[in-house]
Amino acid sequence: MVELSQIYEDLSAQNARLIPYQIGFSPAAVIECGGEYGVFVDFERCGSVRRLKGVLAHEAGHCATGCTHALASPWDLVEKHEYKANRWAFERYLPPDELRRAMEAGCTEPWQLAEWFDLPEPDIRHALWYYTECRGLRFWPLMPLK
Repeated sequence: MVELSQIYEDLSAQNARLIPYQIGFSPAAVIECGGEYGVFVDFERCGSVRRLKGVLAHEAGHCATGCTHALASPWDLVEKHEYKANRWAFERYLPPDELRRAMEAGCTEPWQLAEWFDLPEPDIRHALWYYTECRGLRFWPLMPLK
């Protein structure tokens, strides 16, 4: 299980401060200034602790990789930064050996893995896509092919 306290510790180690703020367009956003990060979190948009964990894990990825950008940045730069933030979050909180361990324990469906790790199912699906399509890892035969 991914613990919220671990994500908070990771953010703190990256000189990031959590700032409650009603963003309106997103559950969270990161601003970098002089090597320090403000992680603005719209707690109402998160809706649940599980969703909050997924959101903060992603934002921690932005801080850890230094991948922040201006709102008016070109789309390809934004996508590149989002990819790097997700990659960091997946490798930190959903490493392949932990996914395999969960699968060996019987969690072979994305919803089961979401419960095991206490992260949103879309984040699990995205991590599985990253590991299988981008990294070329295979979890089969433990996980059914769809």
